[in-house]
Amino acid sequence: MTIPGNPELLKTLRAKRCIRGRGSLGGFAYAVDGCVPYIATAIHAGSNVRKELLPLMKIDTPGRYFEEDPETDAMIQGADSAVWGLDSRSEYDLNRPPADALPLTPQQFWGIQVYLKQPSQSMNLASLAKYDQFYAFMGSWAAATLEKFGVCLVYDLHAYNITRQVQKGIAAPPVFNLGTTAIDRRRWRTPIDDWLNRLNDITIPGIETTVAENLVFMGTGELCRRLTEWDPRILVLSTEVSKIYMDEKKGRVDPAAVDALREGLGKSMHAHSRTFLRAWKDSYSTSAFP
Repeated sequence: MTIPGNPELLKTLRAKRCIRGRGSLGGFAYAVDGCVPYIATAIHAGSNVRKELLPLMKIDTPGRYFEEDPETDAMIQGADSAVWGLDSRSEYDLNRPPADALPLTPQQFWGIQVYLKQPSQSMNLASLAKYDQFYAFMGSWAAATLEKFGVCLVYDLHAYNITRQVQKGIAAPPVFNLGTTAIDRRRWRTPIDDWLNRLNDITIPGIETTVAENLVFMGTGELCRRLTEWDPRILVLSTEVSKIYMDEKKGRVDPAAVDALREGLGKSMHAHSRTFLRAWKDSYSTSAFP
C-alpha cells in the first residue's frame, strides 16, 4: 500500500541527512538522521495541554503526570534518530485509533474522568489535527527510510506504573517488557531475541535488570498496528520500561537512573540497528514482499 505522509517533508527527508524541529502544530519534536534505518519514539512523554482545554478538565496536573511517560523523551536522546510527543495523552493519545484517541469518557482513560465539561467539536478537531500530523511525519520518515534501506525499525518506548501492575496480580513487574503479539514473531525472531538480550544487558544503579516478553503489555498499540500495516518491512519493537527511575506516586525522578537508561538504550539501539541491517542484507530479500 502507499504509505501516507507529507510530500514536502518526504522531499526534505530525501534531500537532507539530518533534520531537527517540531511539528507545525506543536504536538511533537524530532531529530532525525537519515543515515540510520531506525527511529526511537516516546509518544507519551509530553505533558502539554492546550489552554482552552484546561478549564474543562477534572483531572489535575499530578493525575495527568501519573498517566504520562515522564522522561522517556530524555531516554531516547541517545538515539541517532528520535521523535517524541510534547502533548499529554490526556488531550489525545497517539497510541490509540482516532475514534478512541480523545479521552472523552472514563472508559477511554482507565476509568478516570478527564473532563467536567466536554470540549467542543472544534476543540476536538484541533487535537486530532495534531494526531494526524504526527502520523504524517511517521509515514514520511518510513517511506524515506524504506527507499534508502529497504527496511526500517522503530523502537517504540513507553513507561508504565508498577503499582497498577501489582494490583493486577503481577508480583514482580519487569524493568523492561517487550510486546510482540502484533508483529510476525517467526519472521522477526532474530532481531526480537537480540533486542531482548540487549535490554537485559542494560545496567541501572541499584536496580536488578529484568526483562519479559508480553507479560505486562502485549504491544498492540496504534503506532505498531498502523506502521506494520503500512508495510511488512517495518518492524516496531514496543518496549516498556517500568517506572523504577522515579517515585510514580509523588512524581519525583531519579536523574541517575534516567541517565543510565538513556546511555544504555542509546548504545543498545545503535548496536542492535546495525546488526539488524546487516542481517537484513544477508538474509532477507525485498522481492519477498508484493
